[in-house]
Amino acid sequence: MDTEANLPISPKGTPAAEAAKGRARRSEEYRKARDEYASIRELRTKNWIAAHIRERRYELELTQQEVAERAGTSHSFISKLERGGHIPTIPVLERILGVLDEQLLIGIERQVPDDEPEREVAPVPEFVTA
Repeated sequence: MDTEANLPISPKGTPAAEAAKGRARRSEEYRKARDEYASIRELRTKNWIAAHIRERRYELELTQQEVAERAGTSHSFISKLERGGHIPTIPVLERILGVLDEQLLIGIERQVPDDEPEREVAPVPEFVTA
């Protein structure tokens, strides 16, 4: 007997946590995505850049190898970066973000006593190589 089918239906719908548990029971793909996003949330507390790159790559359904090839770097570098073990140089980060259809911006924040911080954000200037 299916116990889920015998549960009373709430006029407000199923609570999100309960609905998520049901989806996880029914779908391997959902469980994998849930676990991936949990790992990304944990990584975000340690290294925001690594978590962002990993999340965006996952959303675009790209492999680390595909990102590495398109960005002109190695698979091992992308792997270490996504684990939070490396911080890329600005030119490499720009190439990786370009593969992920994003642009790197540089932000500066000035603390102003008794006021909101002043923020300025701009695109990264192009680097000239000699």
